[in-house]
Amino acid sequence: MIGAIPVVADNRIREAMARGEFDGLEGASRPLADIDGGYDPDWWIKKKIERERLDAEQVVALMKRLRRV
Repeated sequence: MIGAIPVVADNRIREAMARGEFDGLEGASRPLADIDGGYDPDWWIKKKIERERLDAEQVVALMKRLRRV
């Protein structure tokens, strides 16, 4: 039996789609970047480093903060 939460979530998504709330989202109708790459559990941190153009010192500081979490 399917639980109530997935059913409610699915219904809300369908209703939002019907209202057009997902129309015009940034990146719509474009392929996902790096979709053909292999699995990399650190993809998000590598993208952050690239996007924010962090230098080596900033990367070390970021990694130290992440290890404290």
